[in-house]
This record gives sequence, structure tokens and C-alpha cells, in this order.
Amino acid sequence: MTESLTTVDEELAPTQPKHYPHRWRMSRAGIVNVWYYYDIEFVFTGGRMILRGTNGAGKSRALEMLLPFLLDADRRKMDATGSGKVRLEDLMRHGAQGQTNRLGYLWLELTREAGQERHDFLTIGALVRFSASTGEAKPWYFTTGKRVGIDLSLMDDRRQPLSRDQLGELIGVDLITDRAEIHRDRIGSLVFGLTGQTGRERYAGLLQLLHTLRAPDMGNRIDEGNLPKILSDALPPLSETTLREAGERLDSLKDARDEQRRLLAAVELIRIGASASELGLEACPVDRIATLRRRSTRSARFWRASAPVGSGGRSAVTSVPADTTLAWI
Repeated sequence: MTESLTTVDEELAPTQPKHYPHRWRMSRAGIVNVWYYYDIEFVFTGGRMILRGTNGAGKSRALEMLLPFLLDADRRKMDATGSGKVRLEDLMRHGAQGQTNRLGYLWLELTREAGQERHDFLTIGALVRFSASTGEAKPWYFTTGKRVGIDLSLMDDRRQPLSRDQLGELIGVDLITDRAEIHRDRIGSLVFGLTGQTGRERYAGLLQLLHTLRAPDMGNRIDEGNLPKILSDALPPLSETTLREAGERLDSLKDARDEQRRLLAAVELIRIGASASELGLEACPVDRIATLRRRSTRSARFWRASAPVGSGGRSAVTSVPADTTLAWI
């Protein structure tokens, strides 16, 4: 009895979490001269971080500025509530304290194990320039293997954020872009290994899921048992390209099956011919030809009767004629 209880306990024991050292995980993040933050760094442990503070301290605002904005470069969806109230222009205007042309940085550092106690690092960032006269904010996005505060400084000796040209001298101008779609393609490829049109669609679905799950009321909705519906609603619709490719593959599969049936029919005809040859057809007298015809005809009918049945109850092979033996005689 004790052994059976022990076995049950072992079966009900929680599954140990899996570790994927080759995958990227968040290591650090930072905000430089954006909103009311001047220069702050957040450190993650095991890819996780907890922010504590009173209401209005800026916890939610910090997360909205960093994620998933640095992953999708979509400045229209920075607001976690989906209302669109959080704008780059407002973030750069508030806390400017008289800066007419304000520069600021948002950055996220990822890390993964590279073997033998070595780690790879990838910094994803955005440089934002705000003009008080025009009220516009212009972002540039960049990726680099350098680490902020270690071999990459985002501020000069006067503690002023670097300009775009100064940043380009440090990491290379080819790693900086003002186009959101190029930045998304880079992140999809470098971080998630997603490339091509199919990769873009998968990455878009992942981002949509992130936006859905980060909603402030998500915890309450999950407690109410709505998790399946939430995940279902978060899935993007299939594109026309994907549907067309799936249809073409199904058509190709049907053609392959038809060709397989034709080949099976041809093989059976060859077998019938070989049987006729083994019976000595060439030297067979006239009175034995009728017997040979009956034998080979019964063989062909048996093969048709035992062939796989297709739709409508008909044999899947219909290319063997009833007088198959006449072709061999």
C-alpha cells in the first residue's frame, strides 16, 4: 500500500521547469532622458523583474516605454490599455525642463549562454529626438553587440545623450534605422530566428499576443476562466498568402496520389504479363489460350476488388480494363 501511494505522489509531483540556455532572455534595461527619468537602469534576474512603488511612481510608464515598443517599434501601441494615450511626443515633452531639442534613449539588453561559461549579449535600443518648436518626436532604432555602461556609453563627458552621428561612430551607421519594419525584421531574425514572409507573419502574431497579455486587467480575466478565449482572440488571422500556399500544397498532394494510383495500376499490369510469360504463352497451344485468359482475367478482377476503396464506394484504381489479358495475348 505504501509503495502505491509513493508512486501516485511521484506521478502527481510538479514537472520541473525546463531551461533553454541557448535562447535569449532579458538581462538589463534602461531609460536615458525620457519622461521624468534621467538615467536609470533595471536589472533582471533569470529574465524577470519586479517593480515596486507607490501609485503614480512610474512603474507602468517605464514598462510601456520599453516593452514591447523596443521589439516592434510601434509607437501607436505603447499604451498598455490600448487607448493610445501614451505618445512619444508626450513622453519627451514631460520632464524636458527647458530642453528645446531633447535627446533620449530606451534600451534593452538580452543575453544567452554561449558555452564554457561564456555569454552572448545583444542590445536593442531606440534614440528619440524631440523638437519643442515643432512638437514632433523622431525615433531611430538600433541593435548592437556592445553593452551599455560597459563598452558603450549613451552619454558624453558632459552627461548629455549622444546624437545620432555620435552613436553611429560607436556602433556603426548600418545598425541604425528610422524604419520600423526594418527594425522588426532585425529583431525577428536575431532574437527569434524568424525570416522571410512566413517569419514576419509569425513574429506579428507573437507581438499581437504580447500586446494582449500585457493588458492591466489580464489577471482578472484569467481568474474568470477566460484564458482560452483570450489566447484565441490574440491569434492573428491567416493571410491570403498562407491560405494560397496551403491550397497549392493540397492540390499537389492530390496529384501525387493520382500518380501513385496510376503507377500501382501499371505495376499490376506488369505482374499479369509476367505471369503469362511464366505459363509459357509463346509456346502455348490454341486450346490453352482460353484457360490462360480466364486465369489472368480472374487475377485482374481480384486485384480491382481488393484495391483501396475511394470516395463514393468506388475502387481507388479504375485504370485496369476488364480485358486486361487481351493486351498481353
